Amino acid sequence: MNRYDKDMMHERELIYDAKGQLHKADKAYKEGDKSKKQEMIHDRELIYDAKTDIHKEDKAKHTQEHCIMKHMHRM
Repeated sequence: MNRYDKDMMHERELIYDAKGQLHKADKAYKEGDKSKKQEMIHDRELIYDAKTDIHKEDKAKHTQEHCIMKHMHRM
């Protein structure tokens, strides 16, 4: 498994964990614990950041592959 795959797997694990935490905080918030609102905001930010990182890594990988294929075509 290369570094790219490990990074992507790690980001997906972060998203999975943050969604679980968000679900628990949302349940507690709906039951009346208004202090969980800040935790929900934080979890949403974690999810957004992880998805952004996945997009950046994916774009970088495909750009790299495109450059390699472009050079191979010239040969």
